[in-house]
Amino acid sequence: MLLNDKIYGKIEITEPIVLELLKTPQMQRMKKIHQYGIFYYFHPTEDTTRFEHSLGVYLILKKFGAGIEEQLSGLLHDISHGVFSHVIDHLYGSTGEEDYQDSIHSTYFQNNEISAILNKHGFDPARISDLEMWSLMDNELPKICADRLQYTLGDAVTIGKISQAKAKSFVDSLIVKDNQLIFQNKEVAKEFAYLSLWMCQVFWHDNWGLYSFRWIATIMKNALKRSILDKNDIVSDDDSVIRKLEECDDKNIREEMHKLKSFRKEKVCESKSDYDFLVKESKMRVIDPFVVDGNKLVRVSELYPEFKNEFEKEKERVSRPRYLKLKD
Repeated sequence: MLLNDKIYGKIEITEPIVLELLKTPQMQRMKKIHQYGIFYYFHPTEDTTRFEHSLGVYLILKKFGAGIEEQLSGLLHDISHGVFSHVIDHLYGSTGEEDYQDSIHSTYFQNNEISAILNKHGFDPARISDLEMWSLMDNELPKICADRLQYTLGDAVTIGKISQAKAKSFVDSLIVKDNQLIFQNKEVAKEFAYLSLWMCQVFWHDNWGLYSFRWIATIMKNALKRSILDKNDIVSDDDSVIRKLEECDDKNIREEMHKLKSFRKEKVCESKSDYDFLVKESKMRVIDPFVVDGNKLVRVSELYPEFKNEFEKEKERVSRPRYLKLKD
């Protein structure tokens, strides 16, 4: 299989079990789950899918010599995402950790095509589904892991913040030490840290993004109450749900979808006295990576006080309640 990866460009995948897993309905569904939730609906030029992201995580793990089990865990780590990705956290009230998909992840490895393929090749589905076992693939913020590295660089390439060559140079600057990804160069580590800060401030957790997530989640809640959507729709795909909402018999929901489609980022503001949505907290995604400093490992924030100050400011901004209003 020839893949055009956001970081590496054209690359061929030949591992038999990987090729089999990619053909499963669970992985094929990921082609229809958009990485940025509902963003693509009103801003279609900035888009990627969970399928692309998952393959990217697998490739990073393979590059850094992770074992085949960890590679498979990385490939499959997002199969439990519902429609519109982290919009589901707004639907079910887990915006602080954005971890609803993690809470149900293991159920996607039980008695289905995924588990059958893993068992056939001698792998334990329970081990592959246990994300906490694989520290190169996933670990605690603000460290780097393959998942975090891929979406930071992949998203930055997608929106035109950095080039593909620049993304690759960041990856090539990393080594594995103590089973974690470490930068070898202080200036490169600093540049990457500031990139993740910018992505959080401008793209991942800006007010317009939070507003759009809460808006579509509210529409979906109303559609569930009125039986326009059901629980099966939540685990279907983005376009199917949009089609149901746009074509339903409920005039109010159709009108809300029409308004959402013409949504403009610049119209969102904060207004504590008069607001549409209150978002109490979000997940802080800024990475404060480790870098080699002589014979020890230190964080970028330890080397650069100005970054530490910006990191703490962003941590406060993301965690504070936001009263969001759509201006006329």
